[in-house]
Amino acid sequence: MKSLCVGAARCTTTYDFGMNSRTTALLTLIPWVILAVTLISPASAERRVVRVEDGITVEEEAEAGRALPILTGTTTMTASAPQIAAWIGAVHTYVDWQHNCEEARVLPQSDGSTLTYNRIGSPWPVSDRDVILRSTRTNLSDGRIRIEFRSTEDANLEVPSGVVRMPRLSGSYELTPVEGGTHVVYTVDSDPGGSLPAWLVRRASKDLPYYTLKNLQERAEAGPPPED
Repeated sequence: MKSLCVGAARCTTTYDFGMNSRTTALLTLIPWVILAVTLISPASAERRVVRVEDGITVEEEAEAGRALPILTGTTTMTASAPQIAAWIGAVHTYVDWQHNCEEARVLPQSDGSTLTYNRIGSPWPVSDRDVILRSTRTNLSDGRIRIEFRSTEDANLEVPSGVVRMPRLSGSYELTPVEGGTHVVYTVDSDPGGSLPAWLVRRASKDLPYYTLKNLQERAEAGPPPED
């Protein structure tokens, strides 16, 4: 070890490892090891396309320790962004187009805000899931509309018998006006709680974004949502 001091304010310490051929080889390998670890790290995992059908592309991004991957569906609809947003805001229509939605209703709050209760059906013998959501809509200056939703515990609502309350659900609809219509990106990230069989996880990855967007497209392109 050698110390080199410049004036009285700064000293630099250097280490002499006595470089030999073995040490040189090991140091040469270090960058490659770091690169390999980086490439296999879950944080750098890329999305995987799991379904392409009817102009809808579904992608998933798995993360370690999560029952369900992050799901993303994209498509282009001929309906305008405001009309699509109107359907997304019409809670009373959710059972008609949101995949496996068995029940949806608005929960008015004392502060004047509203929450949404959703119950999602599951095939026997898996229990249904439910969740309470808070949503926000942002109208951007370039015509885009972003609708975000996130689970909340703000509402004091008991869990129905035989139903599992989802610990976490978040996602968004990104509506971007394009020539002839609107480009739609739907993302959902959830923790369904409890345990799920592998076959149901695989089905959810392919079906949830696909059928939600397909059903929404059919209705939004046909006209505005019906009044409650």
